[in-house]
Amino acid sequence: MNTSLHIGSAHSQPGTVAYGTFEAVPLPTGGFDTFPIIIAQGKQGSRPVLWVTGNIHGGEFDGMAVIHRLITPDLVERLTGTLVAIPTLNPAGLRTHERSPYYLYGKDPNRLFPALAGTIDESDATYPSALETAYARLFERIAATADYLIDLHNYGTSSIPFAFRDPVFYRDNREKGIARKLHDRVGAMLQAMGLTVVNEYVSDQYIKLQLHRSVSGAALNTARIPAATVELGGQHIVNVRHVEAALAGIRNVMRWAGMLPDPPEPIRDVPVLDLGYPVRRMQHPRVTEACIVYHLVRPGDRVRRGDPVAQMVDIFGRPVGGGDGLLRTDFDGFVLGLFPNLAHYPNEAVMGLAVRDDSSLLQPLPRL
Repeated sequence: MNTSLHIGSAHSQPGTVAYGTFEAVPLPTGGFDTFPIIIAQGKQGSRPVLWVTGNIHGGEFDGMAVIHRLITPDLVERLTGTLVAIPTLNPAGLRTHERSPYYLYGKDPNRLFPALAGTIDESDATYPSALETAYARLFERIAATADYLIDLHNYGTSSIPFAFRDPVFYRDNREKGIARKLHDRVGAMLQAMGLTVVNEYVSDQYIKLQLHRSVSGAALNTARIPAATVELGGQHIVNVRHVEAALAGIRNVMRWAGMLPDPPEPIRDVPVLDLGYPVRRMQHPRVTEACIVYHLVRPGDRVRRGDPVAQMVDIFGRPVGGGDGLLRTDFDGFVLGLFPNLAHYPNEAVMGLAVRDDSSLLQPLPRL
């Protein structure tokens, strides 16, 4: 049975692509910043519904490119269910190529989606920003319609493409069984996608960093929708190989969900890493003093504890910090991505690593 889906001014119709807008932030000069809405609906029923969102950080372009290339007449012809896509969740940031919108400068827009009850100071919610209010209204439509959600980002200055897997929280034993089913469903979705999978921070740190208020974190833990963040490589430029990998991965999820009929397609031309055990992300190593940093490894490289991964030098090019200025990893794992900038201040991390994770992603909600 086909049911028309209404998101903002976009109204779906079977076998077609509908375009519209969702009013977001009112502007002092009149009018609104708006989120562009694309709804592709198949002829064979309106369910399941997959939401794909991108560009909540204005300088991260690959998600928009993925969405533009994903929705084609051929895909709609073969589609069962509905695909809802938002090319940018941050139109002001896109216009200026900045992570945050200029009317919320310095705040991370991907920490403004609705929070789990009890995980935010109520005084902080008394006067929400206009963007936070807009996300809350949009989230109502996500929670009411989505069966799955994928949010697209870019990681570091260069990286491998990979998917973050968030922890699933429960309050008591009654909720634990529901949380376990959701946890298992997310695992199956990411396995079908076929990209490298990296666990997010867990428990207290995850909440303190407000990651439960990210697009995927809120969908997963507030709305209980299977969701994940996909990170692609590099910022302020479109990485064509990573876009192709993400397209294949999303289509694989759609096949797994029964939305496309053909068999899974391989992920090509990018590394897909599996060490045989779960890994989590870590910002490591960090410089010990102000210096210039040269990376000695590339995204996707395997590293072992004690390996040199970067070198610190002074402005004259002389090694600083002892040991020829070499920064060594304290962990086995692999390089997720390199962080930008040549000049660094003390204690700044220079890259992201994936390291062994022995913790559980099924977690009791921490008491903060």
